[in-house]
Amino acid sequence: MGSAKSTQLEILRLLREKEGSFVSGAALAETVGISRPGVWKHVNRLKQKGYEVQSRSGLGYMLVAIPDSLAPGEILPDLATEWLGHSYHYLSTVGSTNDYALLLAAEGAPHGTLVVAEQQTKGRGRLDRQWISAPNRGIYLSLLLKTPLPIRVAAQSAYIGALALVKTLRETFELAASIKWPNDVLIHGRKVAGILTETQSDQDFSRFSVVGIGINVNHSIQEMDGPFRYPATSIAMETGFAVRRQKVLLDFLARFEREYERFLENGLGPLLPEIEGYSEMMGKTIRVVCGNREITGVAHSISNEGALLLLHADGSRESVWAGDIVRIEGGI
Repeated sequence: MGSAKSTQLEILRLLREKEGSFVSGAALAETVGISRPGVWKHVNRLKQKGYEVQSRSGLGYMLVAIPDSLAPGEILPDLATEWLGHSYHYLSTVGSTNDYALLLAAEGAPHGTLVVAEQQTKGRGRLDRQWISAPNRGIYLSLLLKTPLPIRVAAQSAYIGALALVKTLRETFELAASIKWPNDVLIHGRKVAGILTETQSDQDFSRFSVVGIGINVNHSIQEMDGPFRYPATSIAMETGFAVRRQKVLLDFLARFEREYERFLENGLGPLLPEIEGYSEMMGKTIRVVCGNREITGVAHSISNEGALLLLHADGSRESVWAGDIVRIEGGI
């Protein structure tokens, strides 16, 4: 017999397989290798976690409704990845999923480790800006990537996260998502997700990178009316109905793994036509703040190394490696 946690996950899996039908307590007990009173205790714990389970004498237990939760029991049985997310760390509340993932990395956590929280109290984006993390509304996750890469190449994983999420939103929910350089995903010009990549390195190569992503999923209009730098939105606001966060997460993880494998095999270059095609900026006049400088130009392309290429009015070109877009022609 395994741990109490694994036993509970197995009981949940068996109930999920027969969702809407009764499964006898005796069958559950025999399958997981515990007593029938033990099954009853685990079912009660599932109820405490929000699962609606009916019990009926002579028939057993029936799973009636599943909570909108990102707990392991709702993700791992349907996880369609080879290496991403199998080391799964679920937290009801955490300061920052990135900080937690960095600690796990220091303790030797494996490549592909995933940290997911229902709420962050100290969520952050680029330049230490606050990321509002309403409880049980969004997806707040961090991915630990341990492939040794040149430092500048490791930083390009932010593009992979953006590309994977845009494809998920477009193909799963038919939403016109786009990428705003360097780390935002938009829908109709409004921010639905942000990405923060942090890398630790030894000299010229990365030891590991943590890719943190915050996705606004079921936030209401009122919850999006906050102190945001740019107009914000959520998947629910754009579709007009609440969506299952489990589906968003599972689809995104499968997509990220595929895009990351392409990236490792071929580099960023072959992915750039798609990234530029989904860009909110290409061909538009933008204003970028780079430290104490403010640069205006037409967004032309992204280099194979990940820099944004701007065309100036005098015909000159400039590569921008880091900055903050404060204006897009006809947009924010």
